[in-house]
Amino acid sequence: MRKRLKDSLWLQLIAFTALIMFLLLAAYTVTDSYSSRMLRDRTIDLNEKILLQVEGKMEDFHDTLNHVATAMAYAPTTYDYFTMDPVARVMASEDLSEIFSNTVLLESDIAGIYLYDTSLNQIAAMGKAANNPDFVTLLKKKMEFGDIFYLNQAGVPFYTVYFPVYDLNNRKYGIQIGMCVMMMRTDNLSGLLEDSQTTENTQVYLLDGNDQIIASRGNDGLEELDRSMMRSTDGYYVKVRSVRMDGWKVVSRIPESEMNSSTENGKKFVTTAYVLAFALLILLVWFCYKRFVGPLHRVDLFIQGIVYRPEERMEIGREDEIGTVVQSLNHMLDKQQKMNQEIRESQKKMYEAEIAKKQLQVLAYRNQINPHFLYNTFECICSMALYYEVEDIAEITMALSKVFRFAVKGDNIVSVEEEVSYIREYAKIIDYRFMGKIDVDIEMDETVKEKRVIKLMLQPLVENAVFHGLEQKMEDGEVNVSIHMEGESHMMFVVEDNGCGIEPAKLVWMRDNLDSKPTGQKGIGVANIYQRLKLFYGDDVVFRIESRLGVGTKITIIIPDEVEERGGENVQDLSGR
Repeated sequence: MRKRLKDSLWLQLIAFTALIMFLLLAAYTVTDSYSSRMLRDRTIDLNEKILLQVEGKMEDFHDTLNHVATAMAYAPTTYDYFTMDPVARVMASEDLSEIFSNTVLLESDIAGIYLYDTSLNQIAAMGKAANNPDFVTLLKKKMEFGDIFYLNQAGVPFYTVYFPVYDLNNRKYGIQIGMCVMMMRTDNLSGLLEDSQTTENTQVYLLDGNDQIIASRGNDGLEELDRSMMRSTDGYYVKVRSVRMDGWKVVSRIPESEMNSSTENGKKFVTTAYVLAFALLILLVWFCYKRFVGPLHRVDLFIQGIVYRPEERMEIGREDEIGTVVQSLNHMLDKQQKMNQEIRESQKKMYEAEIAKKQLQVLAYRNQINPHFLYNTFECICSMALYYEVEDIAEITMALSKVFRFAVKGDNIVSVEEEVSYIREYAKIIDYRFMGKIDVDIEMDETVKEKRVIKLMLQPLVENAVFHGLEQKMEDGEVNVSIHMEGESHMMFVVEDNGCGIEPAKLVWMRDNLDSKPTGQKGIGVANIYQRLKLFYGDDVVFRIESRLGVGTKITIIIPDEVEERGGENVQDLSGR
């Protein structure tokens, strides 16, 4: 699939278009998600600011009532009224009523004012519920706001404000002389929630300590707010803030559907823009196919068919770049046709010359020496030596015959035992030549005899050890050949001599040039053997050369115990390091 995409311009165009469409879709998704999230965050932030404003209004209202209650409770007439006897209170009741009236003028929400002594006995009253003190059950130590209640089942909610009155003339601080209670209407509290809706359908509630609704915006049908409605759900985002009044709180409920409703117009615009971009992209793909890919496909089909219709030429009827390419193609085909005719004539002449050359080579091969003639000659010499009882000549002649027969045999792959037999025959010749001065010792495990290796892998190393390591020594020398298994799947071949060794600089050069292919030289040297091993075994070859001057040289080869026939290898002369 990857290759098809690489080789097809049309598939590349489709893939590129799909990528752009995917990026557009991803950008649209990210933009939509980001804008929705950003609007939601802004809505929540705006709601937080509005609730802070409501909290500020409630605090101002609390402070206002505190000032009104302080002015009323600590007015001289009211303050003295708490300590008067009953007769004096009757005398001061008119003045006290005037103070109550002035207080109501200052705060229109006050529906009634009541004074209580420390025993919770009502000592003065004005307004509603003058004879119904059920809402007073405890002497308050600080200014507090009570929960709402309904008076005489009238269905009109009220709440109370408790204001303690302390003895200012007593040196001991905190001596309470009574309490002032104001019964408040809830009508004007709705004004504190004005402009508190973040969205059109936002519900805002002012609740007392029992979660009863004192005032609301956006939903007037409820009297009490359930606890479950004060938690955020999938349908509403809910925010609860406490206010300064004891136990009172403001609850804001914003429908989730309106958290991002104001982006609908912007979303429609963005959607329209992306749809238009998709349409333009598809139009671009169609144009590219019609003007470029389609004509190029026709050119491709024409080129494929030119093999069967070499005389045919293409007509496209265009003057643009593709038309120029087609004209150049037709001109190239004309030149190619002429060139092919010339090549055919040249090939005919070369073929005739090659035939003549082959005929000369056949005549030359006929004059070459037949290897069987050499085998027969060696056997004749051996027989004559035995006849004249010259056994040394017979033995060395037979060894030379076996060496020659093994070397020219056409197989590239032989058994380890065959390779070792070849070295033993070669060792006989060396023994006769150097009159027993050089000994070749071979040690081989039984487990490796039938393993297959490339031919002539060890003999050149033995020959190098003899002629380059031992021949120059004055005393006797030896070459040790060791063959055994290395692990479960590899064989180790070691050829070691006690000759004169290799100079350090030359040893470094030999190691560095193992991978260089020998050129212009005869023989099979160390680099040649390494190259043949790499050819047959690949990188799974270990080839180490170790040497010390005056001590000797050691070559170690580790190869796999399996090898495949690859053929095509010419075995040349067997000398040279």
